[in-house]
Amino acid sequence: MIINLNKIVCLALLFILLLSACGRPPLITETLEGDAVAGRAAWEKLVDLKTLKATAILSWRAVDGRHGKHQVRLFMEPPECLKMQWLTPWGSVAGQLIIATDQFWFSDSRQRLTWYGKTADLKSLFQLEESRSWTSATQFFQYWPLFFSSPQEDDVNYGSLASINYLTTEAGRFLNKVINFRDGDEMHIRLDDLVEVADGGFLAQNLEALGHGGQITLSLKKFTVQESLAPETFIYGLKNFKLRECTVLKGDNNVGK
Repeated sequence: MIINLNKIVCLALLFILLLSACGRPPLITETLEGDAVAGRAAWEKLVDLKTLKATAILSWRAVDGRHGKHQVRLFMEPPECLKMQWLTPWGSVAGQLIIATDQFWFSDSRQRLTWYGKTADLKSLFQLEESRSWTSATQFFQYWPLFFSSPQEDDVNYGSLASINYLTTEAGRFLNKVINFRDGDEMHIRLDDLVEVADGGFLAQNLEALGHGGQITLSLKKFTVQESLAPETFIYGLKNFKLRECTVLKGDNNVGK
């Protein structure tokens, strides 16, 4: 079985460019079971996540009908460090993304090629590469901590970038976060299947993002929280991979060199 890295990258980037254009009509608010109520207090009950190590299923559906599902491995130290690996059916790594503070490294194992650059440039990375469909999702990787952050953390880290509304149901089964970015973009995040983990805090086992480009769902299967990760987890160290810098020049659409 051959893994199609174009589809994997499309999936990867479907997190980031969910909302790339200004002036689009607002998203339709999802219908929640029960009456939707202000949910800021409910979001504050999320675990103060220091680390997360997980296997998960990542599924996506774009507005043009394309869709897919992949098994991934996740390593996180919010809000600065993320590592995601897309796996083949045999467990080998087909693709990998590392984000450390404001830098990223995205590796395609089939091509033995790694793109690297500033995290802010992720949304432009693949616009002129082999498949323009890869650009249908950039928002998750640029703003991935929003899936795990409390309102108090959002006030500090995103107060100047977006206005955020928090909703839940009276039973507290679902948590919704509606994010309106200052540049006109919009994203809805929904957390489901909340379980109590460390220190009485809660972690969602199902996370969804809805944007103008489509929908993404991340379902955690096995996970550990608050356990120390190896120091080299977020250090790029692949051997025999070609490196290509992602450069976004003002007034120029070229993203690679």
